[in-house]
This record gives sequence, C-alpha cells and structure tokens, in this order.
Amino acid sequence: MFKIVTIFVSLMVLSSSAWAADMQGKALFNNNCASCHAMDGKGSKMGLKLKPFPARDLTALAATVQRDELRRIISGGIQGTAMTPKKYDLDALEIEYVIDYILGFKRTVNLANGKKRFSKVCVSCHGMDGRSQTGMGAKNLVYSKLSLADTVHTIRYGRAGTKMTSKRHQLNNADIEDVANYVHGLRYQHNLKKGAELYASTCKSCHKSPSTIKLQGNAAAKKSMSDLSDYVLDLRIRHGRHVARSNKQVQHLSDDDTRDIIAYLRQETK
Repeated sequence: MFKIVTIFVSLMVLSSSAWAADMQGKALFNNNCASCHAMDGKGSKMGLKLKPFPARDLTALAATVQRDELRRIISGGIQGTAMTPKKYDLDALEIEYVIDYILGFKRTVNLANGKKRFSKVCVSCHGMDGRSQTGMGAKNLVYSKLSLADTVHTIRYGRAGTKMTSKRHQLNNADIEDVANYVHGLRYQHNLKKGAELYASTCKSCHKSPSTIKLQGNAAAKKSMSDLSDYVLDLRIRHGRHVARSNKQVQHLSDDDTRDIIAYLRQETK
C-alpha cells in the first residue's frame, strides 16, 4: 500500500512540475514574443505589419522545425528582421520553456496552398510532378529520402553548392510547411502489377522466382533480401555483374521500373 501511495505522490509531483513549466513557458512567451507573434503564434496586428518582413507564423514551425533551430533563432535572432536576440532577456532554461510553448501550437496543413506555391516557386527546376526533367539538374523529389523536417529546412535555407537557393523570402512559414507536405505527397507509389510484369520480362529467364535469388558478394553477409536497402537493390539490378550477360532490357530500366521491381521482390520474399 505504501508503495502505491509513493508512486501516486511521485506522479502528482511530476504532473505538477510539468504544469508549472507550461505556465512558465506561456508567461515568458507572453512577455517576450506575443507583441509580434500573438499568444496563438499566428502573428499580432503589429507583427504582421512589420517591415521589411512581417512576424512569422509560429504554428507552422511546431511540427516541422527541429528544436535546435528554434533555440538558435530565439537565442540569436534573425539578422535583417525585427526578430532580435533573446539571449540577453532569457536564460538557457527560460528559452527551453518558450520552445516547449511553441511546440504546443497546432496547424492544419493546406495541400492546395502547397501545390499552388510549388507551381510558382519550384516548378521551373523540379517540374510539377517533382521528377526534375527540366534540364536544370535539380534533384528528383519523387525519390528524395529527406525527412519532412529536412525538407522544410532545405526549402527555407537552400542547399549549399547547388542551384537550390533559400526560399524564406519568397514563402512564409505556412507556405513552406504546405510545400514540404505537398512534395512528400509526390513521392513514388510503386506498382506491384507492373513490377511482376517487368520481373517476368527482364529477370525470370535467369531467376525463376524472387525466392530463388542467391545473395552474392558483399550482400552474402545479409540474411535475406529484406536486409538490403532499396539503394543497394537498385545498384544490383541496374549495375550488377549480371547486367553484361542479361538481355538489353535490364540496361534500359528507368527509376520507376526499378522501383516497381524492388516492390515486387519485397512482396515475394517477405
């Protein structure tokens, strides 16, 4: 009985501490951020009129921006904007409380807006389908492995050494979040039926079925095909030692074709 009471008291203390931290975060946000961002994070009347850039919608940061980045922005501010460094007003722990408050914001993603903004800002390099067949050398977004947070970061700050420039002055926070989610929606959806047909026409003459394929070389250390990444399977299908002695169709498989075959292989060997 004593043990149960002790656990109950501990839970009450933890709950009380969390509540106190939430209240402190709210109070700190109110005193240091709300004049520009409003208490709901969407921007106050004054904040939205700031020049040259209005206050950002913080609700579009909660689900997609890393804590480290929020810490950097709050602590160091953003040069050229009204967002001044808060490290002189808040200590390290208080900044964490403010971040906790911001991370509690919720926003509904608007994919229609994401598509609209993508068509205006991104389509010239990536194409409307995201496959980047524009001659600009942009990355094929259909096969991107970036997380949603990394996609948001790339849109906001660009990618050094490439033609991908920062879009943070062309798109606001909500636009960036919407575009990132739209881009993720473009990611490849495999076609198992087509994969089976391609396997039959390009692979079956040597490999009766996916289950009969033996892993060789470095892959032999793996237990099964499911232990190989899509990247490794793609390399082995299109550039493996079998290509030279296979029919010419293997050499002309597109990205989509390979992905369909990989999906079929995984379906048949799981």
